[in-house]
Amino acid sequence: MSNLKSQTIKGVFWSFIEKFGSQLILLISQIVLARLLEPKDFGLLGMLAIFIAVSQAFIDSGFDNALIQKKEVNQTDYSTVFYFNITIGIVLYLILFFAAPLIADFFHQPLLVDLTRVVCIVLAVNSFGLIQFVKFKIEMNFKAIAQVVVIANLLSAFVGIAMALMGFGVWALAGQIIGIYFFRTVLFWIKSSWRPSFIFSFQSFKQLFSFGSKLLLSGIINQVFQNIYLMVIGRIFSASLLGFYTQAKKLQEVPVTTLAQVVGNVTFPAFSKIQDDNVKLREGFRKLIKLMVFINFPLMLGLAVVAEPLLVLILGEKWLPSVPYFQLLCIAGMIYTLHASNLNILKVKGRSDLFLYLEIIKKTIVVIAIFIGLNWGIIGLIVGQICTSFISFFINAFYTGKLISYTIPNQLKDISQTFFISLGMVAFMSIGWFINNQIISLVFQILIGIGSYLLLAIATKQEALTDGLLILKEVIPLRRWKNVKY
Repeated sequence: MSNLKSQTIKGVFWSFIEKFGSQLILLISQIVLARLLEPKDFGLLGMLAIFIAVSQAFIDSGFDNALIQKKEVNQTDYSTVFYFNITIGIVLYLILFFAAPLIADFFHQPLLVDLTRVVCIVLAVNSFGLIQFVKFKIEMNFKAIAQVVVIANLLSAFVGIAMALMGFGVWALAGQIIGIYFFRTVLFWIKSSWRPSFIFSFQSFKQLFSFGSKLLLSGIINQVFQNIYLMVIGRIFSASLLGFYTQAKKLQEVPVTTLAQVVGNVTFPAFSKIQDDNVKLREGFRKLIKLMVFINFPLMLGLAVVAEPLLVLILGEKWLPSVPYFQLLCIAGMIYTLHASNLNILKVKGRSDLFLYLEIIKKTIVVIAIFIGLNWGIIGLIVGQICTSFISFFINAFYTGKLISYTIPNQLKDISQTFFISLGMVAFMSIGWFINNQIISLVFQILIGIGSYLLLAIATKQEALTDGLLILKEVIPLRRWKNVKY
């Protein structure tokens, strides 16, 4: 096995450990906090999400991707971006500090003044550790990233839960958010040997910004529209309704973003190394797509089926209004990893201009979907998300076809069989709906879902199943794998 392929597979393994481990910790802490706090508390933090996300996009400025995509990166490049990130982080925090009363007035929530001024300190804190994080990614040292992120999330979870038990209310959520970025930054400095030099090169800045600027604008647009639903719901509806939506969104994002980020974090630097070889790039991307849908399709559909007993069991009866939101968001999540991966090919090929152009087109469609969906309340907004997610896939996949000759019909053909066996799994799981006891029904549906899906995958000889076993064999080199037939 080639060194790059081996690095990529091990990178996927450690990136999965990072994302899954950190998301699992956050999920457990959110379950505990959901039982200790009220939906309104989560809604208040949701109102700030768009401001933090957009500001973070400014701090990244596309430089992280520019550094990864650049074939030779030196100390001057790293130091230049480091000082730029810190400057932007502090400036943005000051802007939000003084804008806090306006944010509170917009949402009609006076508490947001103090909450904004405290929570947004994460922008300045996080900017100090971004270069160490990017450098680990370039070196494909995902083991170090996993160790830092998991430990930071674990420590911050203790902070949030402890504050909630002491009666701090919404400030427990604020403490957890600040803790995540504080511990992460400190640990990255401890783990990494890199230190900045007293250098700022305008030439380096200009070169990196020529690529990163388009991704900066794309990132800002993407973050605005990823969080625009939170702003719209928070402004038009109540903080409690936003809390129900926010919790449903977080639970849906645990598997979806874990998979998408694991794949994106590892394959972007790996694919960038073979960006000039379209044959290898196309074959690698094709296997990636098939493996992703093999995992994501049954996961999303399965979660939609067991949504009610699952949410009641882990969150409690008071979160029952989140169930329909969660089910619909799972449908949107089915296709998210597909259009996100297709978009990643544009970055690999250095087409940040096209990346920006497509973001503008897709977000225009999102605005139209929001105006139409509002006529049917929050449900209408989520249905709009489903529609725009599918449209985004077709737009992104069209340009993947142009760049590496992996067309929309090719992709649909490769994922169709997985889609149909996933529907077969749902049919088997639906038997559990006739069981009155929710816990027994949940356990039965999960077990029959896993079992039926694997049997259908074996019966239809899914290529992704074989590839998955090969990956496990690479990262877990046990003797018993020698006897496994593919």
